[in-house]
Amino acid sequence: MKNNNIEGYVCFAERLDLALSPFSTKNEVLIIESDPEPGYFSKNGFPENLEHASDHHLYIITKHPITCFQDWVIQHSFKVRNKLNINLHISPGQLSFLNKQHNCIRIRTQEVSSIKPFLDDLKQLDVEFVKHTKHIQPYNSIVHFKKHAEMTLISEGVYADVNDKNRHFIKLPVNLEFDEFESVIEQIKNNCGFNMFNAAYAMLARRDEMMNFIAVYSKHCDENRLPEFKYYLDKHI
Repeated sequence: MKNNNIEGYVCFAERLDLALSPFSTKNEVLIIESDPEPGYFSKNGFPENLEHASDHHLYIITKHPITCFQDWVIQHSFKVRNKLNINLHISPGQLSFLNKQHNCIRIRTQEVSSIKPFLDDLKQLDVEFVKHTKHIQPYNSIVHFKKHAEMTLISEGVYADVNDKNRHFIKLPVNLEFDEFESVIEQIKNNCGFNMFNAAYAMLARRDEMMNFIAVYSKHCDENRLPEFKYYLDKHI
């Protein structure tokens, strides 16, 4: 029987509004946060206190480029989790900071209190992080990050995320540049009756192919409409 499940480390790319996190004042390193649902609803800035920041992702930025950074972070996250018996969801990535590209570590807001042992482990290996400063203005950046995902086929070219009921993957027939991806998503939101969703470009390397997806996140997803979404997606490519 054919296995319709796919899993691996998926590379995501999305454009995010970023700003200084209130958690940054409690740590020695600079921590910035992202709008939890960019493009999903219209929002007016970032939360001013910790109570309203529970669903955000946080980003900790390294000072200097590191060879094989993504695989290196994944390896050490397993080491720290096993050693200290703590569950950390750490995703290595890259973003723009002060008009330069930097490696970064993406974490869940609710796990920020557990991140210090992991950072200490990396500091022992001479990894330097950007230090906290209050002089950070909100800005916009394309953020890349890598995380493990498992998906199951639910219709032709449409996959459901096994571990996140709000996320689905629409397989693309071709690879897209990021500006092409943004243009297609904008056309679908404006013209095709789909608007309450957020989208990221996603890639998964297999032995015999590079799979390209639109990762669709929506708390109001109707799986029966996803084939229609794919139809409009293919039409606008």
